[in-house]
Amino acid sequence: MRELVIIITDLYLAGAPEPAGAAAAMPALEHIARFAHQREPQADWRAWVARSLGLTQYAQLPPASIAAAGQPVPGETVWFASPLHLIAGVGRAHLPRGGRLCLAPQTLAGLAADFNSTFAGSGFALAPLASGEFLLGAPRGLAARTCEPARVPQAGLLEALPLGAGAAVLRRLGAEIEMWLHAHPLNAQRARHGEPPLSQLWIWGGGEAAAGTGRGAPPGAGAGQGHGAVVYGADPYLAGLACLGGLGCAPLPPARPLAPAGLEFRALMALEISEALRREPGWDLAAALAALDRGWIAPGLEALRSASIERLTLLANDRLWRLARADRLRRWRPRRAGLGALA
Repeated sequence: MRELVIIITDLYLAGAPEPAGAAAAMPALEHIARFAHQREPQADWRAWVARSLGLTQYAQLPPASIAAAGQPVPGETVWFASPLHLIAGVGRAHLPRGGRLCLAPQTLAGLAADFNSTFAGSGFALAPLASGEFLLGAPRGLAARTCEPARVPQAGLLEALPLGAGAAVLRRLGAEIEMWLHAHPLNAQRARHGEPPLSQLWIWGGGEAAAGTGRGAPPGAGAGQGHGAVVYGADPYLAGLACLGGLGCAPLPPARPLAPAGLEFRALMALEISEALRREPGWDLAAALAALDRGWIAPGLEALRSASIERLTLLANDRLWRLARADRLRRWRPRRAGLGALA
């Protein structure tokens, strides 16, 4: 079965949608949410993707361990270190929706080299990722419950700090990184170019560098299990999963036209609200989601209507919707506009 799976990797509304989205034009997304024959809660889109590809052995592993597949891991445990721009508020800083930064390869390499020199002997080291963030290598046995940065705007910055046995270590490292970045020449350079300062590297999603990933990960370790699936986009988890499963991996295709007719089996497209907000700083959440609707979700729906694909699956806001051609005849669900369709 030819299927297009669209994952909005960083959209979490945490209950009621934001009022700003009430009047946004998202016709394709609204159609999918209204007529889909499957509407399931999903606590973790990453685990669902691993299971759906037959890679169940990786479904419960920390996402940073998966992202480390085929790459050198500079430590016994491995974590994401995501660049953030924080805004000072009354009594505390907060992370705006557009506060997740994507650093250029040259910037990543220079910052990693400087960190590794400054923090030499600490047991921590940075390695750049193609997604514009870092992997953080850390000592053996470091474990903590962490919050991915896409969920921080709802959870609150203080509430999202690490918890558990290794929390004190990660919190202390986070404070040291914040001080290091505060006076870093990179931020003076960003200011000259009108770019927001880099405030923090948010540490999350880590654990032991698992067998079959990182240092011991031959590319294509699980080759054949994906049955011709191709992953599109820059998400590091999906890139690592593709490496482990022997799947195809390619950049996100341009918005319109989308031509998935040549797919052998399944295409998984990773879309990011944060990327749209970086491209258009004046947009709010609803405008960014409407752009994704026009650029990729609507063409996917058109491909389903034209029988270029047989099924369209959408993963967003801890929900899964699955739509087949015949589902357009289902009309008993009321239409919900804008972000309300994803609630």
